[in-house]
Amino acid sequence: MHTKRITTIVLLFIGFSLFFSTLGLAAQEEQLLKDKPTINVGIYVISIGNFEFTKGTYVLDFYLMFQWEDQNISPVNFEFMNGRATSKEKIYEAQTNNTSEVWYRVQASLFINPDFHSYPFDSQALKIILEDSKYNISTVTYAPMEDILGIDEQFRSAGWIIQSSNMSVAEHAYPWGEEYSQLTYTIILERDAGLTAAKLLLPPIIFCIVSGLSFFFKADKITHRLGLGTSMLISAVMFHLSQTSALPPLPSLILIDKIMIAVYAFLASSLFATTLIYVDDEYWKDVDYTRIVNRAGGALTVILPFLIFGLLYFF
Repeated sequence: MHTKRITTIVLLFIGFSLFFSTLGLAAQEEQLLKDKPTINVGIYVISIGNFEFTKGTYVLDFYLMFQWEDQNISPVNFEFMNGRATSKEKIYEAQTNNTSEVWYRVQASLFINPDFHSYPFDSQALKIILEDSKYNISTVTYAPMEDILGIDEQFRSAGWIIQSSNMSVAEHAYPWGEEYSQLTYTIILERDAGLTAAKLLLPPIIFCIVSGLSFFFKADKITHRLGLGTSMLISAVMFHLSQTSALPPLPSLILIDKIMIAVYAFLASSLFATTLIYVDDEYWKDVDYTRIVNRAGGALTVILPFLIFGLLYFF
């Protein structure tokens, strides 16, 4: 019994020792982080050029501002991790009390991995990713300056509108064991929904309307019905190819593919109903059956695309 008590006390002592030592290490690490020299970073974007969303390339023109207190460090060794600066001009430098400040006018050719999942109603995240090429995170950390952060009112990209922007800082680890403070400024661009709908959705809707007019033709107008259906199907295929030919090969269906598959379902259903009517008129000679096929085919043709699009979109 006495031995069990001693063992319990020893175990409790070891447990408390480990607990408090862990707290001490955490506090020490937090203090070290506080003691690290910090470089405050501000970014003000002026304009964008050569934005090719299919390739994910763009050129940004912006002011880049650094502010720091520790005179043993310098931010001049910054580099862009998602591109290169085509021009970098120091336009202002000052030191007041213990604070140093420097401004650059930068034009950088940058790139991202574009997201086509919601194309043609997609949004793209344009990024400026910054690291110091000399000082790792054990020496210097970046911090965003909220008061010098934004986008100029004249920032424009045809067909796109600015949804939001934000700046964040994270640790970037490399395989050789070093970690660097990485600052990322993100501009979220989204398409103008009105212009996109008018340009990309109006043609498929017209294809379906024109093909749907065949259900109002009499049964003896089979040639006209087939002509409308096949011509609209060919037009839909050509339109689909024209919208996706500039995109890179993708491993999955994107939104425009799902929309066009629904359109194909409408056109194919219309042609199938026309074919049944032709068979009945040519061989079976059943007028009532022809009328039923025409009505049921019209209803199915309208409902089927919505069912198929819903299945593709949600599953």
